[in-house]
Amino acid sequence: MNKRYVMIITAICSAWFFLSADMPRDYYPNTLEGKSGAELKTELHNLLKNHTRIAYGSRDYNGACTWTVFKKSDVRPNGKVWDMYSNNTYSFSKDYPNKINTEHSVPKSWWGDAAVYDGTTALTRFQYDGSYDLHHLTPSDADANSAKSNYPLGEVLTATFDNGVSKVGSGYANGKSTNLFEPADEYKGDFARMYLYFVTCYQDYAWKSLATSMFAQNSYPTLNAYGQSLLLRWHRQDPVSEKEIDRNNAVYSFQGNRNPFIDYPNMVEYIWGDSIDYGFSFSGETGSTPSISLSANTIDFGYIGTDTSKKSEIYVKGRNLTSDVTVVLQNNESGEFSTSATSLPAEVLNTTGYNLVITFSPQTTGAHNATLQLSSDELAQPTETTITGTVLSSEVTYLQILDLKSSYKKSDNPVQLRLNSNIEVKWTIDGKSATHFTPANLSTGLHTVQFTTSAGSGKMRVQIVE
Repeated sequence: MNKRYVMIITAICSAWFFLSADMPRDYYPNTLEGKSGAELKTELHNLLKNHTRIAYGSRDYNGACTWTVFKKSDVRPNGKVWDMYSNNTYSFSKDYPNKINTEHSVPKSWWGDAAVYDGTTALTRFQYDGSYDLHHLTPSDADANSAKSNYPLGEVLTATFDNGVSKVGSGYANGKSTNLFEPADEYKGDFARMYLYFVTCYQDYAWKSLATSMFAQNSYPTLNAYGQSLLLRWHRQDPVSEKEIDRNNAVYSFQGNRNPFIDYPNMVEYIWGDSIDYGFSFSGETGSTPSISLSANTIDFGYIGTDTSKKSEIYVKGRNLTSDVTVVLQNNESGEFSTSATSLPAEVLNTTGYNLVITFSPQTTGAHNATLQLSSDELAQPTETTITGTVLSSEVTYLQILDLKSSYKKSDNPVQLRLNSNIEVKWTIDGKSATHFTPANLSTGLHTVQFTTSAGSGKMRVQIVE
């Protein structure tokens, strides 16, 4: 029997979340309403920068110090130290536990603070407020702290240190190989929101050392493309936890300022994300006409074998919705396509958005089509997206490009070019031989990735965005 080969391309969307947290609303002025981008960030900067400096270290100065706060802000329910850098168990003592440090999550060398500025008191050990700021100071296992050094955040490809919570090693930042620190998945959002707080509260700092691997020398956005992409992704993937809420409240009780991105996670989108063209509102509404936007105009499952199924996600974002949105699949009489939800809450759509999962489970071979329709009484007209997929017999052998997405930022990590088969293959990008797809080395715009084998060839278009 002759084998036929086809190429399968899968689109992957990032995960989102929704959380509502209680906080002192009167801390935030109404002047934040209607602002976005640089204007909103600077308004927050002027609010956050006015706070009490807490003495650094373990000896109280005027009734409080770093470890006084830690005993309130970083304590587990069992009374032990909550260390985001290791799974080791530490107990609070009179001063601080052995083998644990006070760690600047954003390294203080990044704004050039000296190890000892004056040193005559616990309030003059450092020069800058950022070096004392409890919103990013945390307890840390000494070994993990030493390994972390002053490296930027990122996704480690080859680890030189890995204790199951903290990972340190080589990876890519801004398209360049460098040493990185990667926290556990459960803390990636915590670190992202600490960094976003820091570049807001201290947007007027002059960055030094390795800071420029993530930060930019300006008041907005104060993040380079790599830093912005990474922190947005981690913020979206790891939602605000009760631990963060409790910590924010504890630090506020001593320091007198708050991390707004814990209180209002969606505020991140109005400064750096998908809502910078809209004014922030404490109610979650934008003040514009109710609308829905989708992350893709079509959902193409490509080729799939019979007796198999395949999933794809489409990101749905709402603006100024007051009623839930109905999800309907039209022209789907045989039921090959299904959705993870039939109704999407307006509140979720307005704030964080929703990743709707579409499943393709065909029963017959051939081309299949359906229409995804999103509607509500307040929308002028339904929002529709075409869904397509072609089914081959399970006996057909197909070639599939693995891991390659349809769009990348220049700051994204390189991707090895490979198929789902050990067949010998030659790869080209825009006609030039390649083994990896490296966004940093490609110009903005569309690029053609092509493979050639003894059994045939295939190609896909990949877009590079800034």
